[in-house]
Amino acid sequence: MNIIVEVSIALVAVAFAVLVIFLVRTLNMVQASLKETNQTISDVQRELNDVSGEVKGLIRNTNQITMDVRHKMKALDSLFGTVENVGDTLEGVTSSLKNASSRFATNVNHNMRQVETTENKPLYRVLNTVSSAIDIWQRLKVHRMNRKREAAGS
Repeated sequence: MNIIVEVSIALVAVAFAVLVIFLVRTLNMVQASLKETNQTISDVQRELNDVSGEVKGLIRNTNQITMDVRHKMKALDSLFGTVENVGDTLEGVTSSLKNASSRFATNVNHNMRQVETTENKPLYRVLNTVSSAIDIWQRLKVHRMNRKREAAGS
């Protein structure tokens, strides 16, 4: 029985030695994996530091562009105000011209009636032609304005 105990102890010792060898190999592989992980983390941290510097620069640049755009928009506000004033002035001039041409056409028609009653046929024909031309011109002008409004609305 002594031999069985000695053989059993020897087998346990061999099994323990094999177990320790595999455990040492496994721990060495884990250590190598940890070294690679630490190296990867170091590389990622360096790259993040580089990228964060670039991002900060990009944010600064974006802020400068935003401030520049705001400044230019403020400058354009006065320009658009001026354009609006010019538009109002032109509208007033157009209205005045329209009224003047309407009064002129009315005067021509009135004078034409006076000429018609005096039986002065050549002058009547000239005034009639002028009156017709003014009437056509006014209709054309109204038609063009309507087309411009329709185009602006589209």
